Amino acid sequence: MAAITSLNALVEALREGAPVNKVLISRSPRDAKVALVIDLCRRRRVVFQLVPAEAIDRKAGARHQGVWAEVAPVNFCSLEEMLVAARTGLVVVLDGIEDTGNLGAIVRTAAAVAADGVLLSVRGSAPVNDTTWKTSAGALAKVRLVQAHNLAQDVAKLKEGGYWVVAADQHAGTRFYDFDFRGRTAVILGNEGKGVSPLLKKKADQLLAIPHAPAVESLNVSAAAAIILFEAYRQKNR
Repeated sequence: MAAITSLNALVEALREGAPVNKVLISRSPRDAKVALVIDLCRRRRVVFQLVPAEAIDRKAGARHQGVWAEVAPVNFCSLEEMLVAARTGLVVVLDGIEDTGNLGAIVRTAAAVAADGVLLSVRGSAPVNDTTWKTSAGALAKVRLVQAHNLAQDVAKLKEGGYWVVAADQHAGTRFYDFDFRGRTAVILGNEGKGVSPLLKKKADQLLAIPHAPAVESLNVSAAAAIILFEAYRQKNR
């Protein structure tokens, strides 16, 4: 089971109907956001309990915002289900993202650009835990997630379905803003240290680079995701 200890993430999770099993709320002085959590719990018929702050400390340690929520494992959908429900023609493929903070941030960006789904590799991928919920600010409940047992095969299926597959690569000759994202596009983002795997680079139809000053060797993968995905969003909505 995952847990949520962030007020903002919990509010979003409750609003989106995430599988929250129960919520503990500190009896300490409460603000409007805590009152909203209580109201959402009542409306969603989620069990909640007012407890001493020490009870939450025992569950979450020192880092919490006066709440602790137990969340059932994320419900992954199949690639086929995601494609049937697709509306914007934008898919995110994550190749071995290991940091939970990066995973949450990328999922939040995917939600912000109305991506149809995010593919996560089963092996070598960060778990969906408290940090992921917190950095996604509840967006895990807004985006279809596909647990990919073989990313290369799923990328091939995307291509068969009419998607143009691009991969982020700092050494690519094409700049991301020169690519036409208006058609159906799958964007591959790679591991924090190794980048996109050689196999998936070969599978990609186009490699895209983000130009930046030479003082910085490379961008954080969540920052790179935001830059590329918002360019795709801009083009699709202009």
